[in-house]
Amino acid sequence: MPSAIAKKALENKAITKKQYDKLPEKLLDKVAAHNLEMQKKARKTAAKGGVKETRKKVGKQAHKRGRPKAGSEVKVKK
Repeated sequence: MPSAIAKKALENKAITKKQYDKLPEKLLDKVAAHNLEMQKKARKTAAKGGVKETRKKVGKQAHKRGRPKAGSEVKVKK
C-alpha cells in the first residue's frame, strides 16, 4: 500500500501513474518526496525579468557561422 506522500505526489503530478503502479514502496516514497521538494523549489524561484537583449553580428563577422562574439552590436527589445 503506497504511503500518503506517494498519493499526494500523484495528485500533484510529481510522479506518473505508471511509477505509482510499478515502483517498490520504499523507492516510490523517495522519488515522490524528492519530486515534491523540486516542485516546491520551482515555485519559489523568482520570475525572469528585464528586457531581452539580442546580439547582431556586424562587419566581417556578419555572415560567419556561430554565436556572436564580444564587441558585437546589442539590440534591446522592449
